[in-house]
Amino acid sequence: MLMFREGGRDSGSNHVTLSGLARTGAVEHASLQGSMGPERAGLHQLARYQHVLLLQGPNGPFFARLRDYLESAGRCVSKVNFNGGDDFFYGRGTIERFTQPMPAWGAFLRKLLVERRVDAIVVFGSSRRHHRIAARLAKEMGIAFWVFEEGYVRPDYITLEEGGVNADSPIATWELNDVRAVARPAQKRHFKHAFGKMAWYSFLYFGGGISRSRKYPHYRHHKPFGFHEIGLWLRAAYRKHRYRAQEREIKARLLAENHPPFFLAALQVYNDSQIRVHSPWRRIEDFIEWTVYSFAHHAPADYLLVIKHHPMDRGHTDYARAIADYAARFGAADRVVYIHDAHLPSLLHRCSGLVTVNSTTGLQALYHRVPVIALGRCFYAKPGITYQGSLDSFWSESPPVDTRAFTRFRNGLIHASQVNSSFYADKAVGKMPRLHYRIWRWCSQLASAMGLIAIDACGGFDFAPMTRWVSAVVVALVG
Repeated sequence: MLMFREGGRDSGSNHVTLSGLARTGAVEHASLQGSMGPERAGLHQLARYQHVLLLQGPNGPFFARLRDYLESAGRCVSKVNFNGGDDFFYGRGTIERFTQPMPAWGAFLRKLLVERRVDAIVVFGSSRRHHRIAARLAKEMGIAFWVFEEGYVRPDYITLEEGGVNADSPIATWELNDVRAVARPAQKRHFKHAFGKMAWYSFLYFGGGISRSRKYPHYRHHKPFGFHEIGLWLRAAYRKHRYRAQEREIKARLLAENHPPFFLAALQVYNDSQIRVHSPWRRIEDFIEWTVYSFAHHAPADYLLVIKHHPMDRGHTDYARAIADYAARFGAADRVVYIHDAHLPSLLHRCSGLVTVNSTTGLQALYHRVPVIALGRCFYAKPGITYQGSLDSFWSESPPVDTRAFTRFRNGLIHASQVNSSFYADKAVGKMPRLHYRIWRWCSQLASAMGLIAIDACGGFDFAPMTRWVSAVVVALVG
């Protein structure tokens, strides 16, 4: 059966080094095998550099807060904005606006790096095209390249790594036997309403992108700016309630004490770069087809295959027809189940194994002692942690999780790459009574939706100054 793994990166060709970098403040970090082990991840790592260049960040004010943190430490901070959404949340400080076609980005960035004497670039997500170009240029020029990403360990963590994340993470080169034992992470801070704030910030980000589309005529977002995308998120909210009613019986069956034995396949979002770049497939449908085929021909006859939709993809895709077609074609129509919003930890407590491409859901499954097979390139797909055989044999041969080895790896992972923070909710704000909070939020979102329709109809009229002021009031009131 198809497998696609990489035993680790060649440090000579993929690791962004700082050798030869003479600028003050740049340092080389201890390797995993060093006498001190890996350094504890934290924003302090970025404060070592004299001039930090921020590219695109997560939706919301996180990069603006990061600017304030670095400037309070006496560092220079510059930012490149690529669209109106960037302008909306990052409107103060030293800003360069890239409004040219993408082929001009490399020369634009090189000139900026030289003129500003930048010694570190910081981005959110390393797979966006302009970030990939920045990573190559940083390596060529001996400039540090740091990447934020959603937390590998969720909730209440964010990822910060030098050189890359996910399959490009330095952790992908770790040998399990060399992972040093580190103390169990201290009691972490918890952040409430992070998902709701993320959704709200994304709503405002898209509004900013639409409102200033004429100023950035060449920009193409990975999710197109426009009312159509907003409509998909509204559809997601509707589908959540519809699926809750439709899937009540099958969820009750799977979560019952006498549930049937089943394997779980976790889907990723339809445009996940980890599928396109770090797997043998380009579409989620292809992964589903391979998994259903293998399950139908090699899994025990009394087992079910439960395919779980990604919650962030609810409004964009529906694989029901494709899954039904594959299951019927391979003779497993009564053994394949498709669900959307069942509680993932509850499913993991009951399933016999997890199949994924390279989702961090695999780490969550291992934490619950569930055997995992990762079919794409993945930083945690290591001998001794995940199953290393074929998918065909996984259904019947996967051994129990080595909890001692995984705990050592997980603690090291948190120590080296996870910051106890939130991109969306790590800031104290004034609170309103719960009822008032809901009413204000609904009214604000309705007003914003109406405004976005008007903006879209006007073809890009610039409401950014007004909407930024309104947003500041809303965020101050509701968080």
